[in-house]
Amino acid sequence: MKTGRRKMLAAREDLAEKIGQIAASKGFTIFGMLNNLLELAIRADAMGVSLENAVDNYELIKAVRSASFALVLESLLYDTADIAFEKSKEQTLKTWFEAGSWIGREYITKGVEDPFASLRRDMKAFSWNIPEFTMEKTEKEVSVRVLSPRFPESYTLLFNRFLEGILEAFNYAVTHQEIGKGNIRLEGSARGGDGKR
Repeated sequence: MKTGRRKMLAAREDLAEKIGQIAASKGFTIFGMLNNLLELAIRADAMGVSLENAVDNYELIKAVRSASFALVLESLLYDTADIAFEKSKEQTLKTWFEAGSWIGREYITKGVEDPFASLRRDMKAFSWNIPEFTMEKTEKEVSVRVLSPRFPESYTLLFNRFLEGILEAFNYAVTHQEIGKGNIRLEGSARGGDGKR
C-alpha cells in the first residue's frame, strides 16, 4: 500500500506535549495520533461540520444523558401530553413541576461553576424545536420566554409547570406569568432568606 511522504507540522510546545501524553496512553505513536486527528478533521470538513461543533455536540449528548432526557418524536410527546392532561390534569401538572424541580436540583448539585448558565445552555440545546427560548437571571430576578407555534395548549401548560419547577429549585418565586397556546412568559424574584415567597 502506497503511503504519502511525511511532512513536518509545527505546533505549540504545550499542545505537542499533551498530544504525546494522550498518544502514549492510547497506544499510538505521535505520528499515528496526529494522522488520526487530521483524518477526523478532513471527514468533519467534508460533512460541513467543524471539530469544535462535533465536540460541542458530543458534550450536549453527554449532558442529555446525564440529565435523564430522552429523544422522542415531537408528535408523540404532544399526543401523549394531551392524553395524560385529559385523563388526570392535576396529577400531570404536578408530575411536570416535580420533574422541573428535580432537573433544577440536579444542575445545582453537579458541581459546575454556574449551574443556571449550564442549565440554560443545555435547555436551549435540548429545545431545538422551540423557535424562541430564553432564560435570563440576575441575583434578584429571573425571566423565561418560550414561543413555539407548534405547542398544543396542554403541552404549553405542562412545559410551563416544568419551568416553574426549575425556578423553584433555583429559589425563585414566580411573580408574573402569561400563558397562551405556544406562548410562555415567566418572571420571578429571588426568595428571601426566610423562605417566604
